Parts: sequence; C-alpha cells; structure tokens
Amino acid sequence: MGFLDDSEKKFLNGQYLGKIDELEKVLSRGTVDDVIIALPNYAMDRLENVIKTCERHTTRVRIIPDYFKFVSSKYNVSMFGRFPIITIREDRINELHWRMLKRGFDFGFTTLLYLLIFIWLWPLIALMIKLTSPGPVFFKQERWGRDNKKFITYKFRSMKTDCDTVDEKGKYKQAKKNDPRVTFIGKILRKTSLDELPQFWNVLKGEMSIVGPRPHPTPLNIESKDKIHLYMIRHLVKPGITGWAQVNGYRGETEDASLMQKRIDNDVWYIENWSLWLDVQIVLLTVWRIITGDPNAY
Repeated sequence: MGFLDDSEKKFLNGQYLGKIDELEKVLSRGTVDDVIIALPNYAMDRLENVIKTCERHTTRVRIIPDYFKFVSSKYNVSMFGRFPIITIREDRINELHWRMLKRGFDFGFTTLLYLLIFIWLWPLIALMIKLTSPGPVFFKQERWGRDNKKFITYKFRSMKTDCDTVDEKGKYKQAKKNDPRVTFIGKILRKTSLDELPQFWNVLKGEMSIVGPRPHPTPLNIESKDKIHLYMIRHLVKPGITGWAQVNGYRGETEDASLMQKRIDNDVWYIENWSLWLDVQIVLLTVWRIITGDPNAY
C-alpha cells in the first residue's frame, strides 16, 4: 500500500502515506494485513509504539532488523530460550555430526592413498630429491589452522636450502613463475602438485582436511589479516590440501591484493555452502587440473 516515514524519501519506490505517528489513521482507514518495520536500531522507542499500535488492529507485524546489513546470504535465525539469535554466517561444516562425517571421509580416503599409492610413490620422490639437490627431503613450515592454532605443515622440498623466504623488508616472498629458488625436480613436483602429498600426514593427525581453505605461512597471514576483507573467517574450519579457490584458478602467487581477495571470497563461499558432495567434486576437479595442467602451478 505504501510506507510511513518521518520524512518523505523520493528514492523509495512506493506511496508515501505520512509520518510514523500517523500509523493509527492509516490502519483505521482500511484493512492492512501486514506492517513491516524497518527502523534503525537506535529507534527502539518508536518500534515499541508501532507494535502497540498494530496490536490494537487486526494486523500482523514483521520486523526487518537493522543488523541485516552485516549478515551474509547464508544467515541463520534460531532461538535461545525466548530470544531470537541471528547467526550472520552459517557454517554447518562445524556442526558435530558433519564434522565427524568430514573427518571420516578424510581419514578413510587418506588411508587408502597410503596403502595403494604413497607406499611406493613417496620413496621414489624422496630418492629423486636426494639425487638432484643437497638438503632434506621434506620442507617444514609453520602455518595457521582452525581457530588460528599454529601447526607444522609438511611438503616435499622443491626449493634450494639456502634461499630466503622473506625479502629485505620482511615481507613473505611467494613463489613466482620461473622462480630461481625452485630446483629442477621442484618444478616438476610443483607443476603436478606432488610436493603437497606429505600434507596427507597432517590430515591423518587431524590438523588439516583434504578439502578446505589452503593454509598460508605465518608471515603471509600477518600481512593479510588486516588488509583482506573476511580473511580470518577462513580459520573457522580446518585448512585443506586443495580447495574451492584452487579449482577455480585462484592458486599460486597473490601479489595483487585483488587476487587474494578473490581467493578469500571463494574460501568463504566454500565454508557457507559446504557439503560432502562438494568435497568430492573438488577432489575430482583437482585431479582433473593435475592431469590437464594448471597454469598457476609453479
């Protein structure tokens, strides 16, 4: 029918019926089925008056809270006793039964890989690394996991042992295309993502999941957490060996802040839309990208 406001707003596509105090007159003139209240949070006294006015008529009252400018498309409304609770971002992946299902998938799939593939592939990769480059077989690095808990992640070493991981300004040096720090075998391992295989040990330990937001090194986390919108939301869940961002092309170097933002947007979408079938799809897409070649794998 129209809207009431203490001042007429030309940009609203509707009929202006008067000020809020004139609600009683509007309701008395004819049948109004619903009154939708969209007052700002500071107008609680006005909200109470509107509700009492509607209660004197046969009118349903609905409220659009001013909090909805903060919520995502996957919000949830529940009750805590008599009080409604608005969860601004639903992440059912953290509900106990779904966490148990995801953990069961991770553990079962990883165990099969160890028994069928890793038992012979890992020694072969280790031998190639040892024969072509001095240094350890594995590369260990501190990264952040679920709830910001730090853990040590493992990879097959793909870089020279005497290279720097931060520049003269203390900024983390991400791997670039044709990076001189990468060894000959390392290029092959990184191109095929085989360097990531030791992270399945992190999966068995429960520090990572097969699918989830990729964990970043501590220096990169510190650089990004206050610059990239919703960056820390990704730490609501376990990090993954592969993820929704990676199968959508957002892997590799993120020197441009917009690229990092797109990666984080994909990570948040994954958290809000998680399902076991989505995990299976991401695993299959990851295998397909390894077979066909990923231009951002270097």
